[in-house]
Amino acid sequence: SSFRLLQLSGRRELLAMMAVAPEPAPLVSVIVPCHNAESFIRECLRSVVAQTYRPLELSLWDDASGDDSATLVQDSKAVLQAAHVSVVLGNSDNPKPSGCGAAKNRAVEQSHGAYLCFLDADDVMRHDRVAAQLEVAMAFGPGAIVGSNVEREPADAQPRYTAWLNSLTDSQLVLQRFRECTLAMPTWFCHRDVFKACGGFSEAGPGAPEDLDFLYRHLRHGGRLAKVREPLVLYRYHEQQQSHGVSSESIWALRVAELEAGLVDHINSFSIWSAGRDGKRLYRSLAPTNRAKVVAFLDVDVKKLSGGGYFDRERSVHVPIVDWTCAGEPHFQPTVVCVKSNLHAGFEENL
Repeated sequence: SSFRLLQLSGRRELLAMMAVAPEPAPLVSVIVPCHNAESFIRECLRSVVAQTYRPLELSLWDDASGDDSATLVQDSKAVLQAAHVSVVLGNSDNPKPSGCGAAKNRAVEQSHGAYLCFLDADDVMRHDRVAAQLEVAMAFGPGAIVGSNVEREPADAQPRYTAWLNSLTDSQLVLQRFRECTLAMPTWFCHRDVFKACGGFSEAGPGAPEDLDFLYRHLRHGGRLAKVREPLVLYRYHEQQQSHGVSSESIWALRVAELEAGLVDHINSFSIWSAGRDGKRLYRSLAPTNRAKVVAFLDVDVKKLSGGGYFDRERSVHVPIVDWTCAGEPHFQPTVVCVKSNLHAGFEENL
C-alpha cells in the first residue's frame, strides 16, 4: 500500500491509504499437464526458468501421479518465482488419471495469460522458445496455432515421422493434416481465444488423440496454422510417455472422418493410390456414398494390375486397379495417396 500527503488550505491532510493495484497477470502462461513425470519434470521446469522472455506464468496440473512429481514441483516453486515465473498448481482428486485432454483443460482453466504455451512434463524448451513463438503469434493474430520444429531424444527416435514433421511447408501444415497432426503438440503456442473457440480438449480419457481432434476442430472453425522453423522443443520418446496409450484405431477413425468432411464429401470422384493394405483399408472405412466415388486404385504391382480389380462385396462391384501413371489423367484426379513414404523404392520419384 502507499500513502500520499497533500497540502490543502494551508493544512496538511493525510489521504486515506490507497491500495496499490496488483501486478497484471503475465501475458504468457506455460501449460504443463503432468502424470508420473518424476524422471523428467526438473529439467522441464529448468527450461521454463531459462526463458529469455519474462515474466511468465507456469500452470501445472497433476493428473493423479503416483510418483514424486508433485513434490519435485513444489521444491522448484521458489526457484521459479525468483525467476519471475508465477506458479499455479492444481491436482485431481480422482485416484485414477483423467487423461491428457482433461489435464490440459484444467491447467488452462486455472491459468491467467492471454497466450498459452503448451509443454509436456517430459519435454524441454529451448531458452528462446516463448519469445520466438510469441512474436509469430502476435503477427498472425489471435486465430493461429503456432508450432515449431523439434529435436528428438534419443536423436534417432521415429526418424521418418520426425523428418516429415520438420520438413512441412506452411501450406502442407493444412494439406497434410489427413496423415497426422502436422504440429507436434508439445510445440503448440496460441492465444487463449483459440482454446475458447474450440471448447477445450476432448476429455474422452487416456488413449484419446486429443491433439489431433483439437487441430481438426480448430481448422473447421477457420483457424490457421503456423510454425517457427527451428527446433524450439526437445521432444522425448520413451516407454512411459502417454502417447503410447493412444489407440491407433481412434486416430484412424479421426483421420478418415476429416478426409471425408474436408475433401471427399465435396467432390464427385477420386482415386486411391495403393491397392495394398492401407489403400483397401481406407476404401472400406469410407461411407458407402463416398466408396461409390472411387473410380480406381492406382498401383505399381504387376500382379495387382492383372488381378481383375478389387471386389466390393457390399456394393457388388469391381473397382479397377490401374497403373500408377494414370494419376496424371484428369479422370483419376484427385488421388488420395496411401503409400508410406521412404519405404518403397521409386515411390517418391513416381509421386
